[in-house]
Amino acid sequence: MLNFLMKKLTKNYSKVPLFNITFDLNKYKKDGASNSCMVGIHPDLKNDEYLQQTLYDLIDYIRKNYDMEKVSKLN
Repeated sequence: MLNFLMKKLTKNYSKVPLFNITFDLNKYKKDGASNSCMVGIHPDLKNDEYLQQTLYDLIDYIRKNYDMEKVSKLN
């Protein structure tokens, strides 16, 4: 499934997503910050501990410093 999705998103391999972050506002409201974001990392980068920690720190920073209800609404 992941490989199919990666091939679908690569557009003939001229653009390759390295990572994506999905925020779930309903989970955030229900359970708090834990497990409210899902991070998808390119398979070649998924074992890089530094990159993983940096992304988690970025997610924590965004949740701490921004109003997630406002950020999650489309303009």
